[in-house]
Order: sequence, then structure tokens, then C-alpha cells
Amino acid sequence: MFVSCKKDPTEVYYANDRYYYDLPSFINRQIQSLSSKGQWVRKHVTKDGHEHIIERGDVDWEEELDLFIESDINRPAWRGEFRVDTIDLEREYVITFKTENKQIPVKNVVITIDKDTRQCLKVTVDRRSKNFLYQSDQSLYFTTGEGYMMKGKLSVSYLFDSEYSIESEFIES
Repeated sequence: MFVSCKKDPTEVYYANDRYYYDLPSFINRQIQSLSSKGQWVRKHVTKDGHEHIIERGDVDWEEELDLFIESDINRPAWRGEFRVDTIDLEREYVITFKTENKQIPVKNVVITIDKDTRQCLKVTVDRRSKNFLYQSDQSLYFTTGEGYMMKGKLSVSYLFDSEYSIESEFIES
């Protein structure tokens, strides 16, 4: 009994096999790869119509890709809440996880996997949060070896609406 008290909470949380695609493990492998290469990024940032470009080499990849990790749908309370659909294309599998449950902020996750290598090529995530104070819509896209994109809209009741877009591409230093 005392042995179980010494386990890391994340180990206990994920003691069972993952029910859906393991997005955090995939993103963590990408973070390790990008960090070890010292990968540079070029970002096209747009917020409420104002644009600018940023090129950086000192990227904290954990912070940068945190929204993808937060989009993990393998929470025990969400088990069975997502409908899974797989499309078998010539060179790829496209797996879609979708929920209509209004309590779950992650609405849709689409994973594209190469048939030959079994490697994830693309990830798309749609998130939505809504309550009486605000509504937030986010779309996240990650393409292995190329870059990622985040688009969103935030509406705060009677105060403001804001839209943003971050299109990032991996570049050589």
C-alpha cells in the first residue's frame, strides 16, 4: 500500500493503457527532436489585424507546443466520449476523434499516419470553451518536420473580441 503512495501522480493517472492516440508522447518526442537540433523557427504572427514576423533560435519548445499536450483526450473521465473514424488512403491513415460533449473543450483531433513508417505526419486539434463570460475557439495544426499553426478567437461578453494567428515554420539557422 505504501509503495503506491510514492508513485508520481502522472504514472498513476496513466497506469492503464491509453484509450485514444497518445498525443502528448508524440509532441514530447517532437520537443526532444527540435531541442536537440537547436531548431530555429520563423513565425508569422497576426493579432487583431496587426502582423509581424519573428525569427528565433532560442525556443522553449515545451512552452511553445504546450497547447498540443493540453489537448490530450486520454483523461479517464473522457473515455468513450469520442467517436473514432479512420479513413484508409493510399499512403496514409487519417484517424479522427470527435465529441459532441459540451463539457469537453477538445472537440476534434485528427491524426494522419504514414502507412509504411507508422509515423505521425500531421495533427489537427479543434478546441472550444464557452461559458456565460467568454467563448474561446482554437485550431491547432502540427506538421512533422515543417512547422505548426495556431488560430484562435476569444470573445469576452460585452468587453471585446480578439482574433490571432501564429503560422510557424521550421527554418535552418
